[in-house]
Amino acid sequence: MHTQRGLLTIGNGKLGEGIHVWSLPAVSTCPGRTPTCTANCYATKSRFILDAVKARLDWNYQQSLQTDFADRMATEIRRKGCQVVRVHVSGDYYNAEYAEKWLWVMRNRPKPRYFFYTRSFKIADIAPTLEQMAALKCCRVWYSIDKDSSVDRIPDGVRLAYLQVDEGEEPELLDLRFAVRRLRKPRFALSLLCPQEQGKAENCGDCGKCYR
Repeated sequence: MHTQRGLLTIGNGKLGEGIHVWSLPAVSTCPGRTPTCTANCYATKSRFILDAVKARLDWNYQQSLQTDFADRMATEIRRKGCQVVRVHVSGDYYNAEYAEKWLWVMRNRPKPRYFFYTRSFKIADIAPTLEQMAALKCCRVWYSIDKDSSVDRIPDGVRLAYLQVDEGEEPELLDLRFAVRRLRKPRFALSLLCPQEQGKAENCGDCGKCYR
């Protein structure tokens, strides 16, 4: 009997095994990327350059193009009893149609807590769908910004995550800061720092700051 390959995987060491994950190839599916995030993207290094990982992400992308993707994803979330779903450890909402598929999943499977970081809010035909996601009780939406980008308007339910790559960066608006490894020393209010990066939580599942 043929068994269909699952869409979701279990979280990595940072996320923890209690979180299910969906990802896409980095950069090529990131229409809102900036020079800073492209140059410092963790999803273009380390395990992400392994042939097996790249093959899996390419397969995921092909599945996302299928007309039955949303229905398959919703079915799998229910079957696996997912409690938390991290959308896009790598990759992003690459067009409006794909974003709409995820909005349908979230509306039809509201039991898990969904969370994601995105730069696709800068794409005019994708942004409205992201705002609808942010209005859902089951979804936590983070707009990712850095020194090359900003947000003109912060929709209800959206929080801001800032990527710091240089000393002396002092963004005015943010809810959470991520720093490249060489800068991971508390320079902002502790409440703004990623607890996992500070070593205060073993993984995202233990912390929950991003999705609770």
